[in-house]
Amino acid sequence: MGRHKLTRRDFLKASAGVVAAVAVTSIVGRLNFFEAIGEGIDNPLEFYPTRDWEKVYRDQYRYDSSFTYVCSPNDTHACRLRAFVRNGVVIRMEQNYDSQKIMDIGLDKGAQATRGWNPRGCLKGFTMTRRLYGPARLRYPMMRQGWKQWADDGFPSLSDDITLRTKYKFDSRGTDTFLRLSWDEVNDYLARALTTLAETYSGEVGKQRLLKDGYPEEMLTEWKEAGTRTFKFRGGMGLLGVIGLYGLYRFSNMMALLDSKVRKVGPDKAQGGRKWSNYTWHGDQAPGHPFVHGLQGSDIDLNDLRYTKLHIHVGKNLIENKMPESHWFVETMERGAKIVVIAPEYNPPATKADYWISVRPGLSDTSLFLGVTKILMDKGWYDAAFVKQFTDFPLIVRADTLKKLKAKDVFPNYVNQDITQGASVRIQNLTSEQREDVGDCVVWDEKTNGLKAITRDDVGEKLVARGIDPTLEWKGKIKLADGQEVEVLTLWEMYKVHLKDYDADTVHEITGAPKESVERLAKDIATIKPVAIHYGEGINHWFHATLHNRATYLPLMLTGNIGIPGSGAHTWAGNYKAGLFQGSPRTGPGFAGWVGEDPFQPNLDPTKPQTFDDVKSYARGEEVGYWAHGDRPLIVDTPKFGRKVFTGRTHLPTPTKVMWTTNVNVINNAKWAYELVKNINPKIDMIVAQEIEMTGSCEYSDILLPAVTWVEKQCYEMTASCSNPFLQIWGGGAGLEPVYKETKDDLLIMTGIAQKLSQLTGDNRFQDYWKFAIEGREHVYIDRLLATSIPTEGYTHKDIMDGKYGEPGVALLLFRTYPRQPFYEQITDSLPFYTTDGRLQSYCDVDKAIEYGENFIVHREGPEATPYLPNVIVSSNPYIRPEDYGIPRDAMDADQRTVRNIKLPWSEVKNTKNPLWEQGYRFYCLTPKTRHRVHSSWGTVDWHHIWDSSFGDPYRRDKRTPFVGEHQLHLNPQAAKDMGINEGDYVHVDANPVDRPYVGWKPEDPFYKVARCMLRVIYNPAYPYQVCMMKHAAFMATDRTVLAHETRADGLARAEGTNYQASLRYGSQQSLTRSWLMPMHQLDGLFHKSKAKMNFVYGYEADNHAINTVPKETLVKIAKAEDGGLGGQGIWAPATTGFIPSEESPFMQKYLRGETVEIRR
Repeated sequence: MGRHKLTRRDFLKASAGVVAAVAVTSIVGRLNFFEAIGEGIDNPLEFYPTRDWEKVYRDQYRYDSSFTYVCSPNDTHACRLRAFVRNGVVIRMEQNYDSQKIMDIGLDKGAQATRGWNPRGCLKGFTMTRRLYGPARLRYPMMRQGWKQWADDGFPSLSDDITLRTKYKFDSRGTDTFLRLSWDEVNDYLARALTTLAETYSGEVGKQRLLKDGYPEEMLTEWKEAGTRTFKFRGGMGLLGVIGLYGLYRFSNMMALLDSKVRKVGPDKAQGGRKWSNYTWHGDQAPGHPFVHGLQGSDIDLNDLRYTKLHIHVGKNLIENKMPESHWFVETMERGAKIVVIAPEYNPPATKADYWISVRPGLSDTSLFLGVTKILMDKGWYDAAFVKQFTDFPLIVRADTLKKLKAKDVFPNYVNQDITQGASVRIQNLTSEQREDVGDCVVWDEKTNGLKAITRDDVGEKLVARGIDPTLEWKGKIKLADGQEVEVLTLWEMYKVHLKDYDADTVHEITGAPKESVERLAKDIATIKPVAIHYGEGINHWFHATLHNRATYLPLMLTGNIGIPGSGAHTWAGNYKAGLFQGSPRTGPGFAGWVGEDPFQPNLDPTKPQTFDDVKSYARGEEVGYWAHGDRPLIVDTPKFGRKVFTGRTHLPTPTKVMWTTNVNVINNAKWAYELVKNINPKIDMIVAQEIEMTGSCEYSDILLPAVTWVEKQCYEMTASCSNPFLQIWGGGAGLEPVYKETKDDLLIMTGIAQKLSQLTGDNRFQDYWKFAIEGREHVYIDRLLATSIPTEGYTHKDIMDGKYGEPGVALLLFRTYPRQPFYEQITDSLPFYTTDGRLQSYCDVDKAIEYGENFIVHREGPEATPYLPNVIVSSNPYIRPEDYGIPRDAMDADQRTVRNIKLPWSEVKNTKNPLWEQGYRFYCLTPKTRHRVHSSWGTVDWHHIWDSSFGDPYRRDKRTPFVGEHQLHLNPQAAKDMGINEGDYVHVDANPVDRPYVGWKPEDPFYKVARCMLRVIYNPAYPYQVCMMKHAAFMATDRTVLAHETRADGLARAEGTNYQASLRYGSQQSLTRSWLMPMHQLDGLFHKSKAKMNFVYGYEADNHAINTVPKETLVKIAKAEDGGLGGQGIWAPATTGFIPSEESPFMQKYLRGETVEIRR
């Protein structure tokens, strides 16, 4: 027959013939398909009609080129991904599957990563194209119209004439419009503004202006007459880009040059700006860690989870929020580990647990760990050798002063022992002044039956080698060197007294946890090893996280579960990154060499090694939390002492007149956001946001500087992570050209302004400070950083980019162990911990800690989120003697509640009441991360809005929905029903009306409508009755989004002129929170290790010992606002299906009972 194209009809007829043939040939055992098609047809697929439609599928993965880059948001993972490009457009992003190739500097004789790190990435990384090409991208520099008019009018002082803040819309930034400018124009405005504002707030005239603006005089302590000290710079989240993002801290240091010009002073008196913190601001920091071991934080490579045999999961969600690395947690199950989850709600990790302990929110489980400690001590379930050699339990304490007994107190004419050849001095670089201050401690030696002095080097085998065997159980009276007789006792004895308040029955009453669960956990910790405890924002976001962090260490200290694989207490919030570029006397300045290079004498020789002589830090750290607290420190009027400053001198902030951030949505994520927008930020003269897209912070800024994304980097960038071992470099123009030609690398944004400052002032040192970046040789700075940091020493930019270590752009960080295990050296090599006595500390004898009643690890109720007396200390321990400052129990001022220290036993506490609770604010509001954003990043992406809630709808059938998704509040079904709330209804959520959503609100104020939180309810029986949950850091409602939502035909909450898209119709999660300044976070006397240098410091250090923000410290009231049905009529349709919790249809009930499937045997 002749060859011809088959029609679809012919093909189907032929196919029918095939079916018939099958039926026949199955009988005779023969099938000839091609005979059924027709003679001369070799391949029937060639004759299938019209196959052009297949092309879209065949070509969907075709690409012209690809490149690797690092997806580097604030999620700690720093995933190495590969982008595929076609026609100049990134069409997809995938994991690179290269982990198994990566080696350290020893190459084939060194460490090599396991392929178990694959796959990398998550849904956020894979949807990065939606941000790269999305409508919210900042595409060119913009300036607020009112601010530009102010600048054009010559920057008249806003402090001298406060009416100008209204004229130029400083007090209504959210209603102003933005204008497009060129880079040259915006750089000129910025350079002139920095110069003018430095002049405005310098000297005596500047002082009077600051005082006139209402700043307390204590804030001028670190001002030092320099206007530049009112300039605040926030360099992105830590180490997401150590060159570009952290370059803003270098920019802050450069402000010393400007101060020198303005005040006509030399380098000896010049002052840089203030460097705002990262992790503490987000509440990521575990504030109790420096109190226990002296380090900023304890983090492991997450593959260390493989070695854990008892995994205790406390206020952490490794399932949902560690997506690229959560499989390590799953592997603990596969390897036979026992898993315990402690959380108020039945969360995703609890579904994997051997047992779940539900506890009352507000860190009631601090008492649980104290109860476990009591059981371990009472039953003798502890490792006595470890406790004696590595903890402070055997140290002797004076009962009169509550201070640890020092050798010089008891031994006449005592001289501190010489430890200059020991680890304290040779490795940890303890100075002679610090040595005299920490002194030597005293133990009771069982061998000699007398007191013995020990040094901070006398730990582990070094203590054994001295022949000293400290006893744990001893108390008595001794005569001091001055002849005074005092009662003394070991800390072990003191804890026996202290823990009487935390028997299992009391712990059950405080937490709600079954007594049997407390006892079971204690036995498991005693009999299983190694034990690891993991916690994160679920703990660190509460006021008394310091006490909880310290409490988690107690059982581990007793059982020796520190410093060995699979052990320890760790927090997964990204806080141990700066230490990855650790400087030392041997290697050089490390991290400080980049951000703190001397701007007056920068090293301009690319071949000259960088030394400490090149470093001069003129900028000073500061906690963002003080700005969030009304731009002031913690100063309280007390009945007993009058006006009292609770902020330590090393922590004191200065007034904020310039606020400049990069890659951080600082206003949107502020824990008192609308208070700042309404009452605080109007006093700030210039707010600059350096971002890749329009954020809530941009909405309330003055100048917007458009930055490139990670895939568009034209400069080299470098990062590393606290949860994996990879050192990574990318960019350098190897990726995508900037999609929008007026966007720039963060590094080049700063160099442009530096060059303009040189033109304006005639001082070339501004641009010389960035010489190698301007010349396109930023790798010089990278090489200096690599060469002078302990974990990167020996690496070079070229070798890493050439792929010498297995894959271009990546190498392994250099650590003693792989996986990284904190305190391995302390336990293995008998090195001191980074504390005053070189031991893990259960006790803090800093003067202020004693004054605040937190010398012991104790349970305290929160200052707000409690049904009981706010901030009460639950104890009858006679060795806790707090000062209450005369503040009465019924005082409800937030700052007075913050500092009031009342000690009561639980038998009395449980009969007290919180007035706020009695007024109907009876819901704890938990605010965890969502897997669909990183803090607020990806808040612009439509897919993530759809995935992030039960109300995702790409068609937006209900025009009340602010976008294609909607923020939601999780409520216990019965609690919702008792309030008349159906699933899907809109509700108002309100917190303490005294100061939220902002101080001075009135119902008729249009801004109150913007700021009051309104969102939809979803039923969730996983949450206890008086607990609600709202994921944090959604994009806040602003003046412009509310106007758009109420006036646009489609109801989108998308701001006109900026394309900013809110996640809520009204308000935000931050409508419910406020700033809290914890006194224990502001000590001057806390001795601890510096975060990025091998030395010790006292008091403040950003992201180390500093204010932690605590958004969970709130109680809320919930009231129905609108019906959930379409257009506000009736019940939300999905809630009527019979498939929702508590409203199950008979079929659904049958399904849940497992009765819809019949198993036949």
